[in-house]
Amino acid sequence: MRSRRAWREGDMEALRSAGPATSPSVTDAQFAALEEELRKGQATHGFDDERYTLARVQTLIRAGCA
Repeated sequence: MRSRRAWREGDMEALRSAGPATSPSVTDAQFAALEEELRKGQATHGFDDERYTLARVQTLIRAGCA
Protein backbone atom coordinates (compact mmCIF):
# COMPACT_ATOMS: atom_id res chain seq x y z
CA MET A 1 0.00 0.00 0.00
CA ARG A 2 1.25 3.40 -0.95
CA SER A 3 0.08 5.05 2.28
CA ARG A 4 1.78 2.47 4.48
CA ARG A 5 5.03 2.79 2.53
CA ALA A 6 4.87 6.60 2.80
CA TRP A 7 4.27 6.37 6.55
CA ARG A 8 7.18 3.95 6.99
CA GLU A 9 9.47 6.21 5.01
CA GLY A 10 8.49 9.17 7.17
CA ASP A 11 6.78 11.21 4.48
CA MET A 12 3.88 12.60 6.53
CA GLU A 13 2.95 15.00 3.72
CA ALA A 14 2.07 11.99 1.55
CA LEU A 15 -0.53 10.98 4.14
CA ARG A 16 -2.30 14.35 4.13
CA SER A 17 -5.81 14.30 2.69
CA ALA A 18 -6.19 15.70 -0.80
CA GLY A 19 -9.84 16.50 -0.09
CA PRO A 20 -12.92 14.85 -1.55
CA ALA A 21 -12.45 12.75 -4.66
CA THR A 22 -15.14 14.65 -6.53
CA SER A 23 -16.91 17.96 -6.20
CA PRO A 24 -20.57 17.97 -5.25
CA SER A 25 -22.71 17.91 -8.36
CA VAL A 26 -25.84 19.37 -6.78
CA THR A 27 -26.88 22.69 -8.28
CA ASP A 28 -28.15 25.60 -6.18
CA ALA A 29 -31.70 24.87 -7.38
CA GLN A 30 -31.41 21.20 -6.43
CA PHE A 31 -30.01 22.11 -3.03
CA ALA A 32 -32.94 24.52 -2.46
CA ALA A 33 -35.40 21.75 -3.39
CA LEU A 34 -33.67 19.37 -0.98
CA GLU A 35 -33.86 21.95 1.82
CA GLU A 36 -37.59 22.33 1.17
CA GLU A 37 -38.09 18.56 1.37
CA LEU A 38 -36.07 18.35 4.60
CA ARG A 39 -38.26 21.06 6.16
CA LYS A 40 -41.38 18.95 5.48
CA GLY A 41 -40.20 16.52 8.12
CA GLN A 42 -39.14 12.93 8.30
CA ALA A 43 -42.63 11.43 8.55
CA THR A 44 -43.47 12.93 5.15
CA HIS A 45 -40.77 10.73 3.68
CA GLY A 46 -41.67 7.58 5.62
CA PHE A 47 -39.04 7.75 8.36
CA ASP A 48 -40.22 6.62 11.78
CA ASP A 49 -38.30 9.09 13.95
CA GLU A 50 -37.17 12.69 13.88
CA ARG A 51 -33.54 12.19 12.83
CA TYR A 52 -32.03 12.94 9.48
CA THR A 53 -28.92 10.87 8.92
CA LEU A 54 -26.55 11.07 5.97
CA ALA A 55 -28.07 7.85 4.64
CA ARG A 56 -31.58 9.33 4.80
CA VAL A 57 -30.54 12.52 3.04
CA GLN A 58 -28.86 10.39 0.36
CA THR A 59 -32.11 8.45 0.00
CA LEU A 60 -34.01 11.69 -0.62
CA ILE A 61 -31.44 12.83 -3.17
CA ARG A 62 -31.57 9.50 -5.00
CA ALA A 63 -35.38 9.64 -4.98
CA GLY A 64 -35.20 12.86 -6.95
CA CYS A 65 -36.01 15.34 -4.20
CA ALA A 66 -32.98 17.37 -5.18
